[in-house]
Amino acid sequence: MDRDLESEMAADFDLAVDENVRRGMSREDARRHALIRLGGMESARELHREARGLPVFDTLLQDLRYTFRNLRRDAGFTTFAILIAGLGIGASSTVFSVVNTLLIRPLPFSDPGRLVWIWNGKSTPDRATQVGNFLDLRDHNKSFSDLGAYNAFTSVGGTKLTGGGEPERLNSMPVSQNFFSVLGVQPQLGRLFNTDECRWRGPKVVVLSYGFWKRRFNSNPGIVGRSVILDDAPATVIGVMPESFNFAAVFAPGGRIDLFVPLPLTKETDASGNTLAVIGRLKPGATIQSAQAEFSVLGKEIYAAHHERNDIEPVLGPLDDHVSGQLRPALFLLICAVGVVMLIVCANLSNLLLARTATRQKEMAIRAALGAGRSRLIRQMLTESIVLACCGAVLGLILAVTGTRILAHLDGMNIPLLGSVQVDGKLSGSRW
Repeated sequence: MDRDLESEMAADFDLAVDENVRRGMSREDARRHALIRLGGMESARELHREARGLPVFDTLLQDLRYTFRNLRRDAGFTTFAILIAGLGIGASSTVFSVVNTLLIRPLPFSDPGRLVWIWNGKSTPDRATQVGNFLDLRDHNKSFSDLGAYNAFTSVGGTKLTGGGEPERLNSMPVSQNFFSVLGVQPQLGRLFNTDECRWRGPKVVVLSYGFWKRRFNSNPGIVGRSVILDDAPATVIGVMPESFNFAAVFAPGGRIDLFVPLPLTKETDASGNTLAVIGRLKPGATIQSAQAEFSVLGKEIYAAHHERNDIEPVLGPLDDHVSGQLRPALFLLICAVGVVMLIVCANLSNLLLARTATRQKEMAIRAALGAGRSRLIRQMLTESIVLACCGAVLGLILAVTGTRILAHLDGMNIPLLGSVQVDGKLSGSRW
């Protein structure tokens, strides 16, 4: 169509020149008057292009081709601009991914807003609770549908695995029978503990964490029901937890839990003193404030009735506050700092574009003289800016994905949920 237009315009121009020559003009004057009568040739071409086909699409393709030619010609500016945008976007996305995981994204449990952390204000340093006091709180409260617990004092590498491969020191976590049901977590394979297995010296059974199952047993589903040798005694594997459940990331940051064992809530474990970390699930309609008032009274009644036990002063708070509450001020400060860095990046990139535009004034003047309208020139500049921004965004996304993967694999850092940090395409709910 452009070739047909050129041919038609050339024919019209030649006819106009011949007519002027017949009127007695010189050849040069005839051409000049023909150009004046026909108007700007570039303007005519632009008007014709906009009136045919898909004008927006055609113009966009032309602008993109021209943009890539310009950017390729000015490779130094292009590289520098993309690096500035990419580094700013990559750093901002990485930090936001951390903030999203720790402060915004809900905890990986069922209805996490109703989960409450219950600690003993009279116990130091771990604020743990004695078994007898825990049982009384669980049995006599009216605010919680259930209370669960785990042993707050477990030794690293306290369980020895032998037989069927290289011996290995494992980290095991004793949990109450209902601990997983309080969190709303179900095993990926097999089942959880039953009442008989949670009595003192009951059958020796274990539930494997997903990471340990994948690493040691190559994700073999046939491991459920088989026996493994733990501490020189056979133990039956009854289940495997799902990949989404990472106990250590939530309750023991910087550590690793390989398997779970039953925690007997009996007089034998009660004799050990304050050993239990306690969580609870509020009943529908109950609030932390009302539960706190009830537990304050219960704590006094329990101690008055059982002076032989350790003192207890129940203190309640949201589980997400216990998990990441101490990090919240630092994370808010960090995200604000990154926001300032992003503003600096935008300002620097804008200055680069303005400086480049100033050096192209001659080019813009020539294009305007040839018939390019103001809207076309503005559209061209916007296209170049958008292309640069998109290239910077792609680089930033690559850097963010790489950065979050590196953070997620940093072992030994005392930051909760660090292993689940990733670039998230959406916000699936919020803690607030």
